[in-house]
Amino acid sequence: MAAPWPTASTPSHTLHGATKSFADVTAGGEAVAVPELGSLGSHRGEPALIISRQELTALAVPFRNALIGRFALRRPPMESIRKFFVSLGLKGEVSVGLLDAKHVLIRPSLEEDYSRLFIRRMWFFQNSPMAISKWSMDFKADQDYSIAPVWVTLPGLPLPFFDKRSLLKLGSLLGRPLQLDAATLQLRRLSVVQMLVEIDVSTSPVKRVWIGDADCGQWQPVEYEAWPSFCGFCRKLGHTESGCYKKFPELLPSKVKEPAKALARPRVEKGSAQSAGAVVPPMRDKKFGSGANTPAWD
Repeated sequence: MAAPWPTASTPSHTLHGATKSFADVTAGGEAVAVPELGSLGSHRGEPALIISRQELTALAVPFRNALIGRFALRRPPMESIRKFFVSLGLKGEVSVGLLDAKHVLIRPSLEEDYSRLFIRRMWFFQNSPMAISKWSMDFKADQDYSIAPVWVTLPGLPLPFFDKRSLLKLGSLLGRPLQLDAATLQLRRLSVVQMLVEIDVSTSPVKRVWIGDADCGQWQPVEYEAWPSFCGFCRKLGHTESGCYKKFPELLPSKVKEPAKALARPRVEKGSAQSAGAVVPPMRDKKFGSGANTPAWD
């Protein structure tokens, strides 16, 4: 993993490769080195910082394991959200920051915690569901990133490949390997390999990979525990394009008509005169009462 850009707290010897302090440098009239980032210029006649996608990717390295928490209904207070993650008993620290009214940025310090949070697509606390998705440079509040964790199975893999480095190398053919299950690591189940891999689920799943060279080798089948649904139209996880309500509004369930409410009848006080057009409430059936003492319907 590439190192993040130096910050204000980075010691000066890290920037210069020497042991001079900041005071020593400035006293001698030397300029403090600053990492080069893009170039100043203009774009369509306006000032611009010209920066390549490769440089942007390097800037995003510290956010490699960042997740987005989206609240569709009500977002609890930030302090409650932070306490919730502490209550999960994660192995490392997790920082949580506010992105907007419905989104928070979640940054676990350990990749193991990242996998645990990411594999569960929905978390509930204080009656507020929070959907989890991966952060990217192209984050948009109304869209999901198409990268998702998927449990991958490699049935019948030859025994010599039951080595962590070899397995992670195979997993990299499919995406970014996150972890191997315990049975695979401890060689307790040699019939299949299972690993968690970050995969772009907007593409078709890979069904097999070739192991070997041009003259000798074998096709290794690849199976998936559950392939997440992703809609290419609205860019959301959880449904396919064929079932997208935005693309096909006619798929929305028809609203059930509410039954007509009965009109309330005015109550006529006992002994009052009945004006023209006044409605006289029906009396109870005599078998439930007797004579003039039987009350009228309310």
